[in-house]
Amino acid sequence: MGEVAALRVQPDAAGAPAGPAGPAGPAGEAATAGSGAGLGVTAGSGVTAGSGVTPGAGVTAARARRRKVIALAAALVVAAGGTAWILAPASAETTDDAYVGADATTVAPKVRGLVAEVLVRDNQTVRAGQPLVRIDPEEFNARVANARAQLSDAEAGVANARAALRSLDAEEGLAAANVKAAETEIRSANAQSDRAAADRQRYDALVGTGAVSVREADAIRAASVTMEQNVAKALAMLNVSRESQQVTLAKRATLQAALQKAQAVVEAAQAALDLTLQDQRNSLVRAPVDGVVGNRQVQQGDYVQPGSRLLTLVPLQALYVTANFKETQTAKMRPGERATVKIDALPQHALSGVVESLAPGSGSQFSLLPFEPGTGNFTKIVQRVPVRIRFDEGQPGLEVLRPGLSVTARVALNR
Repeated sequence: MGEVAALRVQPDAAGAPAGPAGPAGPAGEAATAGSGAGLGVTAGSGVTAGSGVTPGAGVTAARARRRKVIALAAALVVAAGGTAWILAPASAETTDDAYVGADATTVAPKVRGLVAEVLVRDNQTVRAGQPLVRIDPEEFNARVANARAQLSDAEAGVANARAALRSLDAEEGLAAANVKAAETEIRSANAQSDRAAADRQRYDALVGTGAVSVREADAIRAASVTMEQNVAKALAMLNVSRESQQVTLAKRATLQAALQKAQAVVEAAQAALDLTLQDQRNSLVRAPVDGVVGNRQVQQGDYVQPGSRLLTLVPLQALYVTANFKETQTAKMRPGERATVKIDALPQHALSGVVESLAPGSGSQFSLLPFEPGTGNFTKIVQRVPVRIRFDEGQPGLEVLRPGLSVTARVALNR
């Protein structure tokens, strides 16, 4: 089939070209176009005379057509698959607007004073409660001593008020005894007055008979009048005793109020002592959390005020990632979905984590100048929502992470 057949054209008797002459190819004999077409062709080739062809040219063309059809079909399948992939919901969302973060704590003193000693160095790991800075406690020690003296004075006032109440108890008892004595005196005076009145009546009767002298009768009358005055005097003394008792009883309310006031002074002195002791304790600044010392600004000899920044504690054991996803990427993002974090500083490591929470607003809402679309010309800008990703514990590479490192975060969505 690979041999070339030579085609020759010869005129026939009518002047038309004759059919092809020469040996037939392996595929069959050469056929002439007998109706005066004037051209001879090889069987099934469809090629005009005078051109060189191979016996398998038709097969080759058919194969080429099949290849084109297959390629076109493959292209259509790939296009359909690509379109379906583009239109299909995303199975994961990725952003490189993400950074490692930590809830750093700024350490500040509660009292003012001169820094006597800085007990930590830069980048040192500390534990909660560990001393960091010592402020000169001399002033606070003096205040504590003064507060203790004030408390002792107030406690002495309470003791004095209680002693006055105890003395009042004795005075009340004495007043009650005086009232009883006056009442007894009245009864005695009444009895003596009654007897004197009876003697007077008898002597008045005897004077008329001459049995007694007028002098004796006058003496009896005088004794009777005296007894009557003694009764009046006893009544007056009873009233005095009762009034004295009322005055003594009235003192109790005053003394009780004085005791309560003294006790309030004691409480105030105790509170003042507690405050001075608190200031004394706060002269030693301690670490509120576990972390690493950073941004240390305090130096020995500095004079610090309450609330002034001394240093920062960074809890490297509690790092997380804040990934700022576009708002169009968060439609199906939920807490609990798995995440993969690639650290720019560790290109060979990919850390795993989980979505912990989504911010309650876009990042622009919490900026110094919040986005306000209601004023001026409006240009729509895709907002970003901060998403917090918590690292899984125990992964290699976590110990080298630092807040602020750039990362690429990928969250696998649960469809």
